[in-house]
Amino acid sequence: MEITAIRVERKDKKFDLFTSLQGFNYKNGDVLVVSSKFVSMSEGMVVELRKVKVSKKARALAEKHGMEPRLAELVLQESDYLVKGVPGFVLAVRDGMIAPNAGIDKSNVRKGFAILYPRDPFASAEKLRAKFLSSGVKIGVVIADSRLMPTRIGTTGVAIACAGIEPVEDLRGKKDLFGNVLRVTLRAVADGLATMGVAAMGESDESTPAAVVRGAKVQWTDRRISWKDMAVTPQVDIYLRGVESEL
Repeated sequence: MEITAIRVERKDKKFDLFTSLQGFNYKNGDVLVVSSKFVSMSEGMVVELRKVKVSKKARALAEKHGMEPRLAELVLQESDYLVKGVPGFVLAVRDGMIAPNAGIDKSNVRKGFAILYPRDPFASAEKLRAKFLSSGVKIGVVIADSRLMPTRIGTTGVAIACAGIEPVEDLRGKKDLFGNVLRVTLRAVADGLATMGVAAMGESDESTPAAVVRGAKVQWTDRRISWKDMAVTPQVDIYLRGVESEL
């Protein structure tokens, strides 16, 4: 495989995502990994914190976990489910995706602002794929974010949406090198591609919010993917099962 980061001029307001990613020689079979924050910026999913109205529930959450009240309000608005928090952070689940503070970030955005996840990341991925297809190139799209892994230091990547590829490969029923039948193994293809992209993009001032993965083994599809194809509920998740919700 080849993984190539794509450099883009810094953005600070809404813009056309497809146009911004031109200049690279895309080929059929490429997978384009795009930062979720870059997609959010293109869609105007940026909030000025001083304009956020804080509810009583948000104030209580902020006090309990040592958070800024306006940030706590945004976390409540962006979440389906809150997991136990730690000082400064609350683990939140939205559409099957778990992230500290619901993925809300104050980095790579102007001071005093916060950037949210795309409102409908799967629609964003499909729209971007369709624009490439109309230009004559068949690619897959993965919208990626960085994440922390339990007990590990540092960030890796996770796919919050994809289009054009199957996000998971079911290996159950196949045999391993010693003839043992695999009973629970599913390969997180989209998450693996997201990790490759995030590793190439970087996390600070690189100005490379996208990467192209060429030569990846994927299963192509034209069906519309949803978060239900990529996630399990907190009640059955091996890390979260049995953890009492904040809500």
